[in-house]
Amino acid sequence: MQSQKKLIGLVAVLLCCIAMTGCSGNVMSTVLPSAFGEDAVFGEEAIDLKKVVYGHIAIDLPSGYSSLGTVDVAWTPAVTIPDLSLPQHLSTTFYESDGTYFLTQWTRLDTDKFYFKPLSNETVERWGNKWQVTTFTVPTGTVNNEYAQYIAFMKKNDETLPEAFAVKVYAKRFSGRVIVRVLELVPSTGGSVLIPQFQELYPVTAYSTIGAQTGSTVTVP
Repeated sequence: MQSQKKLIGLVAVLLCCIAMTGCSGNVMSTVLPSAFGEDAVFGEEAIDLKKVVYGHIAIDLPSGYSSLGTVDVAWTPAVTIPDLSLPQHLSTTFYESDGTYFLTQWTRLDTDKFYFKPLSNETVERWGNKWQVTTFTVPTGTVNNEYAQYIAFMKKNDETLPEAFAVKVYAKRFSGRVIVRVLELVPSTGGSVLIPQFQELYPVTAYSTIGAQTGSTVTVP
C-alpha cells in the first residue's frame, strides 16, 4: 500500500512539472538558471511559424501572424497566347499581425507553348532561397487592378487599413511555367508614381525550337 501511495505521489509531481514547463511542439522553452544548473527549463516562448509557399519553398513567419484566408487574384499576360484561358490566377494566402501583412502566392502558366522569362537579379537571400526583390508604395485607394484586389480582400475581412503600404516583393522563378512570390506590406504614407503589375514584372515568351537541320526538336528553356 505504501509503495502505491509513493507511486501516485510521484506521478502527481511529474504531471505538475509538465504543466509548469509545457510540452507543446509549437513553442520552445526558455532556459533559466536554477539550483539544478544552467540548463534548467521553465516557461514558454513562441517561435516562428514555417509556411509552405510552393513545392520546397517556405518562409518563416514571426510569431503573432494569423491567416486571413486564401484568394485567387486574377492576372492576364501582356501578350496574346492562343488557347490560354483568361484570366490566369495567383493563389494568394494572407497573413496579418498588427497591421503588417505577408502574402504568399504562386501561379502556374496554363500552357505548354509559352514560359516566363528568367528573372534578373535573383540574388537577395532570405528564408533559405535567393529572390528578385522589387519595392514601391501602394495607396490603399489604388485603382491598380492587381493591388486593388489585395486591398478589397483586406477590407472584406474588416481590416482597418492605413493610408498606404510600403511593398516589398520577393519573387522566384520556380520553373519555366511557375512564379513564386512573397509580398511584405508595411503601413506607410504616399504612393509610388508607377506601381508595376504582375504581368509587367514577369513577361512571358513563346517556346522556341532548335535542331531543325538534324530533324530533332529541343524546347527552350
